[in-house]
Amino acid sequence: MSSPSPRSHLYRLLLILLVFGIGFLAVKEWATPDSWNYEVWYRGDAIKDIAAQPLAYGGNDSCKSCHKDVSRLWRKKPHRTVACETCHGPIIDHVKDKEKTGAALVDKTRGQCLNCHLEQINRPKGFKQFSKQGEIGKSVQKHKELDEVTPCLKCHDAHDPQP
Repeated sequence: MSSPSPRSHLYRLLLILLVFGIGFLAVKEWATPDSWNYEVWYRGDAIKDIAAQPLAYGGNDSCKSCHKDVSRLWRKKPHRTVACETCHGPIIDHVKDKEKTGAALVDKTRGQCLNCHLEQINRPKGFKQFSKQGEIGKSVQKHKELDEVTPCLKCHDAHDPQP
């Protein structure tokens, strides 16, 4: 009886790796969608799938057709870069098929303003930051007399937030 080659374990390992490699390539080929784009790494049909979903957010242009007075004023003001739906909620809750279906949401809590204006280190330089977590920031010390639930909109117009 001849003894096994000192490399026979390597041949068996190579055979196992080869079988797994071929199996992997077969499963990959079977599981990869036909519309897969290897250059930019996305499924091409995903664009059609996303476009077929119902509209939830319409962007500022969808609001301008009915709210001309606000959009004219708002374009020149500090909040011109803020989407209407940031404060008023998705358009789908307000309008459907160009018909009003409900009142636009208006979150009048202080927290709504602090979503953007809470003092954070990652804000751009010059960005108006008003409050640290749990305390009133230096820039609004005159607001100390207000309790924590008094909304910013009591004194400030969100479309034209002047001091």
